Amino acid sequence: MQLLHMHILFPLHKKKKKMFIFEGKLLLLLTSFIFISLINTTTTFAQPDFLYSFCQNAENYTANSTYQKNLNTALSTLPTTNNGFGFYNFSTSQGNDTVYSVSLCRGDINLDVCQSCLNDSIVKLRQVCPNQKEAFAYYDYCMLKYSNQIILGTTGTRFYTRGNPRNITDIDGFNGALAPLLRKLRVEAAAGGPLKKFASDNTSGPGFSTIYGLVQCTPDLSEQQCSNCLESIINRIVEYLDGKQGGRILLPGCNFRYEIYRFVNQSARVSPPPPVSQPIPPPSSPIQPPGMIYICLYHLNLKEEYNLY
Repeated sequence: MQLLHMHILFPLHKKKKKMFIFEGKLLLLLTSFIFISLINTTTTFAQPDFLYSFCQNAENYTANSTYQKNLNTALSTLPTTNNGFGFYNFSTSQGNDTVYSVSLCRGDINLDVCQSCLNDSIVKLRQVCPNQKEAFAYYDYCMLKYSNQIILGTTGTRFYTRGNPRNITDIDGFNGALAPLLRKLRVEAAAGGPLKKFASDNTSGPGFSTIYGLVQCTPDLSEQQCSNCLESIINRIVEYLDGKQGGRILLPGCNFRYEIYRFVNQSARVSPPPPVSQPIPPPSSPIQPPGMIYICLYHLNLKEEYNLY
């Protein structure tokens, strides 16, 4: 009887054990689901606000249209096109809807920071401009633009300015030091070659201050285009930034910034030199044409045939 009683209790014990395992798995599944949901929520809202963004409302696209599919393809492929110096460019076309996309990272940041900035820009700009065919935006470390119009070789016309809230006291002395610094950097950046057009440096300002400057163009621009683009926005300092301790003006094709504190990674000051064409190697010793060999052999045959030796 005692054995029978134990035999009856044993299956009940196994059921409780199975129930405990089932409840444990269910709890683990629910915990994992909540954790994944939190990660997705964080990823969706992790992108910081842009310094500036612009949505061109003249032309919009509709959901599931060919343009939207092309835009999805362009922005998913763009991060794989880094030229090695923080410049990205990709275009795609299906039907009559072509999408052009370009991104440029600040020339003094490493490629990991650059890639992260571009990824954030792609997510954020689609949120800010959900159905516009053309849009562009700036973070501190990168710029992103896409459009249904050709971007390469153009500088854009809509610019963004931001000035340091603090003013300087010796405006003439400050401008007298800033102007030659930016002029020098403009020349250096424009001559930077087809991979990177970037320059930064510093100079002594009034009193004991130091002025740090940075200029950059997208490398698809020619030397003259880059120089003209930078000159056009540097000339706007008097209008928008006069008397400020620092400031920046940004165009899709070029930008500059200056401050009285160090904001530039000085190790990235020098742009890569323009590519140097390889010299043509000197020709090797001349080879006697086959016709000459044939003539000599024919001449020897004649001597043998007619006993001319």
